[in-house]
Parts: sequence; C-alpha cells; structure tokens
Amino acid sequence: MITIIIGEISLTPYSVRMSTVYHMAHYRRFDFGKADLKGASLESLCRSALAVTDASGATLWERAQDRLFDLADASARQILLNKVADLSSAVFGEMCLVQSGDLQALLDLKASKVQLSKITTAEIFNLDERTAPAGSQFIRGMAYWLAIGNHIFLVKTQSMTVDQVHAYLDWLLKKRTSTIAEDIAFSLRAELDRSQVAGDIGEIRGLRVSGKAAPQMAVTAPAPDEHEGRLKRTSRTVAAKFVEFGRAVPIVEALLGKASTDSLVKSLGENEYLAVDASVKVKGRRTAATRAQLHNIANDLDDMTDAKVQIEGKDGKISDGDAILRTRMPFYLPHEGSNLLEFDNVSDQLQEVYARFVRDGKIKA
Repeated sequence: MITIIIGEISLTPYSVRMSTVYHMAHYRRFDFGKADLKGASLESLCRSALAVTDASGATLWERAQDRLFDLADASARQILLNKVADLSSAVFGEMCLVQSGDLQALLDLKASKVQLSKITTAEIFNLDERTAPAGSQFIRGMAYWLAIGNHIFLVKTQSMTVDQVHAYLDWLLKKRTSTIAEDIAFSLRAELDRSQVAGDIGEIRGLRVSGKAAPQMAVTAPAPDEHEGRLKRTSRTVAAKFVEFGRAVPIVEALLGKASTDSLVKSLGENEYLAVDASVKVKGRRTAATRAQLHNIANDLDDMTDAKVQIEGKDGKISDGDAILRTRMPFYLPHEGSNLLEFDNVSDQLQEVYARFVRDGKIKA
C-alpha cells in the first residue's frame, strides 16, 4: 500500500472512505484427511488451478466466463469467482451467487386509487416485478475469501453458505482444472477457539449453541398416503416451542442419529416442517465419533453470526465466551449504503485477522 506524506499528515488511499460496516470474519481449516497432496496447501492449489491455460494460452485468471460454476439446482443458480488476486502471500477472491431469470420486486411511486374490498378504497403504489437488464443478473449472495496455507477466512455479506464456497472450490480444483484427483475428499472445518476452551475446564463434555430466531427450514416430505388418515402434528413430535436455526436436519441427525431422523422426516405431512429449539446441548463423555460430530455442528452453526457457541467441561464451563474461532471486523464500503465491500480493504483486514490469530497462538502459520 502506498502512503502519501503531506507535511506531518499521513494519508492512505482509504482515508477518504469513512463509511464502514462490521461483518463476521469466519475461520476454516482446509482438511484433506489422509490424502497425499505432496505438500500442497489450499493456497498453492488455488494458485495452480487459476494458472491453468486454455488452448489460446490464456490462464483462468484471465477468463471470467470459465470461472462460472453452475450449482445444477432447481433454482438455476450459479457462483462466479469474480475478482480474484494472487497476493504472493495468499490468494484472495470475491464470489457472487447469481440466479438466471430471477425477478426483483419494484415499487412504482406513481399513486393510484384501488378498490381493495367492498368497504375499502385506498390509494396505493403499484408493485411490479422485473428481470435484470439484458446482459446482467441479480446478485443473491456474496462472499469474500482469503486462502493462506491451509487456512481460509470468509466474509459473507449476503445470503451465501460455507457449503456453497466448498462446492465451488471442489469444482474449481477437480472438474474445472483437475488440480487434484476427483476421489480426494476435503472439508472446510470450523475450529474451536483454544483461548476460550481453556485447560482449567477439564475434558470437554458438552457444546451448547444458542441464538436468536432464524427463518424456518422447510423439509420436502413425500405426499401423505390417503390411507394414513389426518396429518400428524410435528410440534407434538419435535418440540412445542420453536426457534429455528434454519439447518435443522443436520443438527437433529447429530442428536438422534440418521435412522431416527430419516423416520421423522418421512412422517412429516406436506404442511409440516422440521425445527430445533433455540439451544442444542450435547452432554456425556466424548468419543472420537461424537467429537467429530461437535465439529460438524460447529461448521453448520458458524453460518449463523447470531449464534453463541459455549463449552462445558468436567471442571467448569465457559458461560459467556463465543467458542468458535471467528471475529467481527470493520470493513470499508465503496459508498454510503452500499451492499458491497471495498475489495482491497477486505484483503487487508482478513490478512490482519490471520496475523492476529497466529500472534495470539490460535492457529499456526
């Protein structure tokens, strides 16, 4: 970064941009299990993939269209790795989730009077839905990511999940470029904050997650058999009180097991859905399998920035700490009210988070 000195005042390129917003910077560790990557890291793999050339000799860095990944779902969504840069010490990129043929609701501020019922005539503004202008698409999600070694840091400014980032990287490294073999499975694992999970609480026996209400997750269930009679009341089966995390099924599977969860889902009527309570608590002596499940739950719930993750141990508990390794950071906006972040500033801030975590002993360089 260039610093301009005027007299005794030091100005940077960002000093005139005062609009900031706070977002959670999430940490993930690239875990490739027992696969032999011959010393390669996520950072070097991404760099190698983006350096792959086509028949004309142009690298993937230079071919935006070839960085577009089709999620192949019913919503016709795609993920584009748009801006992406080699920082020498890291690889940094911006991902956009777009949806083909999507509609955006607009409010037409030209008023008109409308008969809304037998007794009500009201002045209203008309609602309209329009597609994106020709040659463009609406953005439905955004994420910024920074890969340093096998560490990856994520900032999600709109609706986008870590699973979608994982799906994109899996496609980029295996199908788009064949940088790694397709049979190599990897995960992006959330980590517990070792400064919060202190040794004085003894062996970790419980993980408690609580948070504010989130949108309910609809579960697609088979149509009810006409011989089964009336639909069952899911609230009687699952919980009388709901506050949903939005990813109910993986959590219920972790608590009840896959077989029981599958049976429960099959019992749901077409107007029923699966939900979990505001707090999920796993207790008892940890086995290797349940320790792995705690990490899986942490991965799922780290997407919810309102969720609090707390730890219980044999000799005490952390009652107020957020145990997932992540931190809230300020980021510059290109202009007041923007839904985007300043690309270079996000890069700087995520590198600062990495340096801070290394300095504090939370991760190893």
